[in-house]
Amino acid sequence: MPDEASYQVFNYVADCFIHVPVAVREEENTCEYVCRWVCQQLKIKPVVFALVGLRVHEEKWFLAGCSRPSTDKKYDFRLRFKIPDLSCLKALDLELFNYYYSQLRYDLLYNRIPEIDYRKHKNKILGYVVNDMYRKMIEDKVGLNELKRDFAKYIPQKISWEHTISLFFVAQKRIFESLNSIQNRDHDVNYVKNVYINDIDNIAPGYLYEEYSAEIQYPRGEFSSRTGKCPVKLRFQPYGTTLSTRDTAKYGSTGGGLERTLEREDAMTTPGLKVFYASKWQHVTNIDEILTILVEKFTVKLALEDQTEPYCIDFHDQTELNSFVTCLAGYYRLMCKWTVYLCQDYLSSPMLNLLKELKCHGPIGGKYSTDKIREKNSSCGACIIRQCEEQYGTFYVDMLETDGLIKTYKLIHAEDQWHVQHEKEAQACRYNQLTEALKRLNPEITSVYRLPPSDNDTAPNLLLCRPTVKSSPKHLLRGGTQELGQKRACIINAAKELVINRNAVEDESDGFTKRTRADFLLPNNSRIEVTLKLLKNEKEGEYLKDFLQVAGQWATIDSIDIIKLYGMTMCMPITMVLEYPRYGRLDEFLRARRTTVRPTALIEIGHSLARAVYYLQKHGIIHGNIRCSSMLVTQYDDGEQRVLAKLGDPGMHGQRQLTKHDLLWIPYEYQDLSEQSVIRLRRDPATDVWACTSTLWEIFSRGIRMHVYKPTEFLPSRQWLRTMPPELKDSKQIYECLSCGWQADPDKRIPPQTIVGLLVHARQLNGSYCTVGNGHTNGHSTNNMLNGTNFKNSVLSMETNSTLVRSRTDCTSTSYVSNGSDSELHSNASSGSSSLPLLSNHINHFSGDSYYEKTFINCSDYIQLNSSERIVFHNMLGEGNYGRVYRGTLERGNQMPREVALKTIYDDRSDLSRVKDDFRREVDIMKSLRHPNIVEFICFIEEHDQLVVVMEYVPMGSLLAYLGYKRYDLKEQDLLWMARDIANGMQYLFEKKIVHRDLAARNILVESKKCVKISDFGLAQVTEGSNYYVARHSRELPIRWYAPETLETQKYSFQSDVWSFGVTLYEMFTYGATPYPHVDVKSAAQLYQLLQLETKILQLPETFADVYDKLMMPCFQRDPHERITFSELLEELNDMLNQYGEPIY
Repeated sequence: MPDEASYQVFNYVADCFIHVPVAVREEENTCEYVCRWVCQQLKIKPVVFALVGLRVHEEKWFLAGCSRPSTDKKYDFRLRFKIPDLSCLKALDLELFNYYYSQLRYDLLYNRIPEIDYRKHKNKILGYVVNDMYRKMIEDKVGLNELKRDFAKYIPQKISWEHTISLFFVAQKRIFESLNSIQNRDHDVNYVKNVYINDIDNIAPGYLYEEYSAEIQYPRGEFSSRTGKCPVKLRFQPYGTTLSTRDTAKYGSTGGGLERTLEREDAMTTPGLKVFYASKWQHVTNIDEILTILVEKFTVKLALEDQTEPYCIDFHDQTELNSFVTCLAGYYRLMCKWTVYLCQDYLSSPMLNLLKELKCHGPIGGKYSTDKIREKNSSCGACIIRQCEEQYGTFYVDMLETDGLIKTYKLIHAEDQWHVQHEKEAQACRYNQLTEALKRLNPEITSVYRLPPSDNDTAPNLLLCRPTVKSSPKHLLRGGTQELGQKRACIINAAKELVINRNAVEDESDGFTKRTRADFLLPNNSRIEVTLKLLKNEKEGEYLKDFLQVAGQWATIDSIDIIKLYGMTMCMPITMVLEYPRYGRLDEFLRARRTTVRPTALIEIGHSLARAVYYLQKHGIIHGNIRCSSMLVTQYDDGEQRVLAKLGDPGMHGQRQLTKHDLLWIPYEYQDLSEQSVIRLRRDPATDVWACTSTLWEIFSRGIRMHVYKPTEFLPSRQWLRTMPPELKDSKQIYECLSCGWQADPDKRIPPQTIVGLLVHARQLNGSYCTVGNGHTNGHSTNNMLNGTNFKNSVLSMETNSTLVRSRTDCTSTSYVSNGSDSELHSNASSGSSSLPLLSNHINHFSGDSYYEKTFINCSDYIQLNSSERIVFHNMLGEGNYGRVYRGTLERGNQMPREVALKTIYDDRSDLSRVKDDFRREVDIMKSLRHPNIVEFICFIEEHDQLVVVMEYVPMGSLLAYLGYKRYDLKEQDLLWMARDIANGMQYLFEKKIVHRDLAARNILVESKKCVKISDFGLAQVTEGSNYYVARHSRELPIRWYAPETLETQKYSFQSDVWSFGVTLYEMFTYGATPYPHVDVKSAAQLYQLLQLETKILQLPETFADVYDKLMMPCFQRDPHERITFSELLEELNDMLNQYGEPIY
């Protein structure tokens, strides 16, 4: 034991305890800090950090990341969360893969896997022993004699104890016979480990799952007559399992597994939270249906979608409770929303809180980051800060720069400072604030826009536990709900199925529609009262399309908190048939009962609204008119003081003119109501969240009529507190809902999911509706807001920090950092930049600029190839001069769908005929190519004037983009490896007598770090007997990559491809720099003259002198016949790579 204070943590690889030093700063002494320190020592990467956890040594339960460890206890460092396919762990992080193997091996040896019956699986276990000893033999170069001496170390203890000496020696003999037969096989050690891991996972799929003991209220149905609490077992199962009709098994890696018989319909075959009672497992909820988790003493309350009351679970032990909560919260982050911690106000993740404070993404990876920048904000200076996937304390900034390219910068956070190493400076610059560092990255960019992380980010690097196969739709658990309410909207025959009340016609507030009541006749001779909504006669011609769009959107909604659309009548007139709100609009209802509706009922209504907005956000639907008057009261019980209100449809409010009367429901950044601001706010889902906050205030103020024309003065003044009853005014949860929802900084506004949690918490309270602090602060609160009597003093400030100013007004809520004067520190709402919302109803998924694209908006489409094959189009990957490339799937009969890339052409070009000829020529060339370093051609579709090339999908995109965001991870060896792949593919094209003519980093696709592929044969030509080709048409040509003879005579040859290869090498070894970056190249003649004057073409930094001398300079010989060939380049590349040895991936 060292002299200094330390935590003792068991390391399964070393099979011993290691000592983790206590942090100097007290706030860093958390379980997450310990895990991070261990990960750094074991070289486990940040990208998989969320999968690990800490538990007390040899005990069952894991500790929360924010818990404080003790130097008096011992701990186990373990992989806690299970990914869908454990085989993928090796690709994610080899070190964690090795650690998991050691953890699994340890638990098998010491009987810590309850699912494994050592008598039933005796032969299997002996096979694992053989595997483990063989692994030792090849990993540590251990001989058979040494293995025989240490034989007992490889035998599980239970087998050693329970078997007689004779049986023990029989087992030993069988094991060494097997070892003798396989010892000379050339197996990779990681393959051996993978077999071990996967086979144990097959017989013990619940190894990493945790099982808890608790109590719940007796369930309805067969236990409806019983009162009190029912003892149960709880378990969260992230993935479904395939079980036989009847099978008896022990579940739970934590010991104390429960013996039970599993029926075919058993809930354990599906993923989700399960509860065991009455001799069977029952399904409680799916992980994505949990909105928040509340903890009160020993009770856990789960707020669930479509459930008005929380699901309550009572525990007997605080450590067990914390382990259960962190299990659900951890899987939620890894399966649904990485930035959301379900129990933030009780337990939290300190590292996640820090990232949110910095507005920094997790280890999302460079490709996801650059794609997000281009999708969300095309302005120069737009950037994303992200964690490095490989090293702790390292961050990358991907920034869109003036040339339209995204450049990646590296920042290191150490000793509370940000270190930036600029390319032309010997020493790193240090900054105290991240915003200072951002401003200094590129002095030429005067305005920097920081895109913050979003709850809706779906980077594969974050959602490591998201199932590869989507779960089945949730069951409708709505006891007593009519079957009609569970069906999709249908076409209704007005003449036969509706009886209309003609005396109840009223105009709607949008000015475009009217409504009336009717009876909807059902097949069983019953009827229900419904609302009919239709366009006014004078509006039908101009606004029918908009009306149908609203109806089509509303038809997809299925939530107990939103007014149901039963169906549509399609003629005389076209009408929406909606659920009838018996008690009318909520604002009028509350004003009429100001003295009778209790605060508890108001909280219940607010809770329903928050759930409704969460539902809309989750499904990417923008309402656009959330108000108290948009809430409709469907049920009211005066005696029990229960009010059921639901959110109504937005009507045609999207078409009306916004005025000063709407300002309270519009975020600050759009309140100038300029044309651009109105366009942006109607595309921004965050507008609904702001409007939800204002509507909550209306509800808590009992529908007060109050015209707020200057929200920027009214909200900071706290006058809104005066309109609420004292019980709500003094509630910390209610105060936080409103004040954080109206934050001046868009990134600090709380989402509907957090509002739901706060309101669930508020309505559970007694008396004053205030809670006693538990020492943990909600991640959205300020220190003042939740402490002592001063919490009201922290009402949002309209001033922001000088470096964190107005949002970018797209829904990504990007923070704005300026290098210029104060005059620049304003909202950019009126700028001409393109900013798309994070969730949008206007994202198109099309297959080309065809009639179908212009007709069907927001739909995936497909092309049927034959009776059993079709191509389905998904999102657009990119576009160029000739057309677009889409991601798609090729579906063939019963085979697994294959992901493909789909290349199309614009159908509105003036030179369409020539482009189609080029397209067909490209297809003819690609058909003949089969090589591992050339993108695979799958098929060609030509029908109805639509041309589509179907190619293999290469997920990591172009080499040009890859070089940018991976520049700090790529070593010379990696670049040479890729260069060899390109030369390999080009040599193959030479043998096929094909001149590529467009070889550049943008046309190389990255499959992985060890494999790149040549693509884009749009300019390629077969030389037809000669060694060159002379162009006959003028096209948009990539002249910066062209050889001098091509620039002069338009003559293309294998030698001109070699020149282009040299230019591509320049791009690679400068990490994506544009060739001749300081020259404004306007014509081929200009570049030709420049090359005549240059003595050294495209020089590299001194660190890559060998690459330039051996590879690039031979490519740049003026005389084409003196240039190096691709076969010679391959020889040179192999010689250079042999110095490093062969990389093992």
